Amino acid sequence: MRAFAVLIALAFMLSAYGCSKEEVKQKAKSASAVKKEAPAQPLPPESAKPEELGYTYDPRERRDPFTPLIAAGSDKGKKARTGTLEGYDINDFTLAAIAEKKGVRYGLLLSPDNKSYTVKEGTVLGLHKGMVKKITNDKVIINEYIIDYTGKTRPREIVLQLRRGKEAE
Repeated sequence: MRAFAVLIALAFMLSAYGCSKEEVKQKAKSASAVKKEAPAQPLPPESAKPEELGYTYDPRERRDPFTPLIAAGSDKGKKARTGTLEGYDINDFTLAAIAEKKGVRYGLLLSPDNKSYTVKEGTVLGLHKGMVKKITNDKVIINEYIIDYTGKTRPREIVLQLRRGKEAE
């Protein structure tokens, strides 16, 4: 018990020694000495520095890397109403039948929502405003113009084939 009391008294004395006011005064003096040692020197004027030519970018028919590849405000899909021929992609349609009346051929297309549409040559359909070019006995040929990743418009031909049953094979 006596050793424990001596140990506590020793710890108290060491902690009291660390709280002496003399060290605080010395630290305050050293901080003020640092402030006095650093006099402010005026900076040299910027006009004295020689101007350096920076790097200049020469694009030479390269695309701008900061423009998006896909136009964000594409209004082609917004103008077309859903449920019409222009509301679906051409590849979503299936050719169900082909009929001929008074020398004019008609194609019966089924949309993904199982609605049927009758088309003839010159009918506009698809998200990219494709046009029916030709209707034959077993297929419908559609031409559309799409914008590729370089931003150029190029033609694309889609052929919708008429599916025949097992008896036609």
